[in-house]
Amino acid sequence: MKKVVVITGALGGMGSATCRLLQSQDFFVIGIDNSVGGQQLEILWLEIAEYTQKEFGKCDALVNIAGINYLSAIEDTDLDRWRKLFDVNVFGMVASIKHLTPLMRLSTNPAIVNMSSIAALIGSNGYSAYTASKGAIDSLTKALALELAPKIRINAVAPGWIETPFTLEGLEKSADPVSYRKEVEAKHAVGRVGSPDEIANVISWLLSDKATFVTGTTVTADGGYLINN
Repeated sequence: MKKVVVITGALGGMGSATCRLLQSQDFFVIGIDNSVGGQQLEILWLEIAEYTQKEFGKCDALVNIAGINYLSAIEDTDLDRWRKLFDVNVFGMVASIKHLTPLMRLSTNPAIVNMSSIAALIGSNGYSAYTASKGAIDSLTKALALELAPKIRINAVAPGWIETPFTLEGLEKSADPVSYRKEVEAKHAVGRVGSPDEIANVISWLLSDKATFVTGTTVTADGGYLINN
């Protein structure tokens, strides 16, 4: 019987790579890509949980990748943009875990993976909202690892720079994107940015039976960015 996985941010670079990989590993993938917030967020996840219950009667895995960014100096920041970012990046995870946990308890080896970032560990100038949201994700992951144990494992992945539209958008906001890209690549010990497939491989491992003793941790997959800076 196929395992069932729900993946948020499924149309993004890392989301689509994860969908493809898990489909190749005989998962049935329920892909979601929606950045709603507030009451709509709760309704969306109720509908997803109801669909999963009706079609499969269980959920084996959840991968929370959906996320948005916001560039602003703190004195110019728009608090509504902060609220929207936290709705998508953090509360979306809370809602998905809340509504799918009952179905995950029916699986034999349920696991959750949340998308963090090395920005949570080093900060990012001008991206205080994004950085704060990723720090919240790391803390949420630790707290829920205790709450959901021993049945459900939950971990996070903190990528370095990855070749996605999300990253390219950030590069284009610089004064000289070409020079900035070379600078970014040099900051990684491996001398390049990562690929979405490389992050998908980490997610796949965390969901697998090979990682059954791993929970409550954030796995850094950054090509040596942190140790090189």
